[in-house]
Amino acid sequence: MNDQLLPGFDTTAEEQVHQTDLAGRIERAVKLLRDNVPPEGYYLAFSGGKDSCVIKKLAGIAGVKYDAHYSQTTVDPPELVRFIKQHHPDVQWEIPSVNMMKMLESYSGGPPTRFRRWCCRLYKENGGAGRVLIMGVRAAESRRRAKAWQEITTDIKESLVICPIVYWLDDHVWEFIRHYNLPVCSLYNEGFTRLGCIGCPLASKEKQLRELERWPRFAANWKAAIIKNWERFRNEKTRTGKPLFQANFKSGEALWDWWLNNNSANDVFLDGCQTGLLWTNDPDDEP
Repeated sequence: MNDQLLPGFDTTAEEQVHQTDLAGRIERAVKLLRDNVPPEGYYLAFSGGKDSCVIKKLAGIAGVKYDAHYSQTTVDPPELVRFIKQHHPDVQWEIPSVNMMKMLESYSGGPPTRFRRWCCRLYKENGGAGRVLIMGVRAAESRRRAKAWQEITTDIKESLVICPIVYWLDDHVWEFIRHYNLPVCSLYNEGFTRLGCIGCPLASKEKQLRELERWPRFAANWKAAIIKNWERFRNEKTRTGKPLFQANFKSGEALWDWWLNNNSANDVFLDGCQTGLLWTNDPDDEP
């Protein structure tokens, strides 16, 4: 890896990664992992996606101590679940006590949206507290990630996180996978570029609808849970006596239609009129 710079010039860590070859990227990632390994070993966050497969392989190449964990969301694609069982039997499964659809039925905040990602907090972000983590997050995945993540950072639990491929591009990831002939989930062969919860509202609307069409049983489960959520909370009040947002909808079907079809997850539209913002209540108005 060539880190020699001309006088008066400098490059960022991201630029250095982009300017080197596969061997250089591997060397940098391996050094990062070896330099920061804690005595008890890393907690490796493993989702079964291509990035997770890469960081797990890199940890093996580095020879560092780690234990890999898969946080089951209960709405992951069946193909992904089977892939993890078949190709990564050493991964430890973190199984939730309540599946996501049951949680949705009883969650007063309503279905998850881009602006209220309670599902991520409950099902994906609890693992590894007090440990040093390895994560496969990459800056190229979104502008938000590009701003928030570096090779060494901390997460919302203030745990130290090592991100050995944070500056890798998609092409870098696939080059590594081909070089080591790593198995990946079959869904990549169907045109999926990123894997995660089926129907995730953080995905583009096109991707969300494609997933719900691809797995109709999961779509039916989402719809049933959202309708039950409306039925349970449509007449409930916050601590200050205000109606919960479910009261904005005339039926559970209307709430489902809004969640499924509206691009703006922050606005409610009923009968063609905007009735208000969902997530602008004061903290004291939370139930």
